[in-house]
Amino acid sequence: MEKRSFITNITPLPLAISREVAVSFLHDHVEMIELNPLVIRHQRTTAPPNATPEEVINCNWYEITDVINYLPGGMVKSELSYKGGFYDLPDGLQTHIFAPAGVDMKTIWRVAGNEPGEPPEPVELGLNVPKDGLYLREDVELRCNVFLMNFVKRNLKKSHHTLVKDLITKA
Repeated sequence: MEKRSFITNITPLPLAISREVAVSFLHDHVEMIELNPLVIRHQRTTAPPNATPEEVINCNWYEITDVINYLPGGMVKSELSYKGGFYDLPDGLQTHIFAPAGVDMKTIWRVAGNEPGEPPEPVELGLNVPKDGLYLREDVELRCNVFLMNFVKRNLKKSHHTLVKDLITKA
């Protein structure tokens, strides 16, 4: 039984980070992969059979291996390998992850907001975005078995919080 979940994360960016710097950072696929604290190795690869023809042609594909802790304190852990496609957008990055057990995750990272001197951009209601300045918007569509959803979301939240914090520090 599959479940679908949508997650949106908004992270304000420091004034010292320009739109150009933030977008170029998102376009550095290897850096984005290596910022994920769960990743232990990665390499270029081909698209998985269930990727769309458009994804096969346009995405850069990587095989990524994470170390996953199944119990607190790392008492039970294992390695998990999956394929991820990375596609640069003018204002960010689109990724599509195909992981074991039917985990399918599509993410769009966008640099949004306004730099000093720019007019504020219109925003969606309810997102709690900063009124001024740039921010990183992460929209995630996650599909997986209903019994795996909380486990996957917990690992996703943990890794993406660290990734965004490190991205801001390095940019």
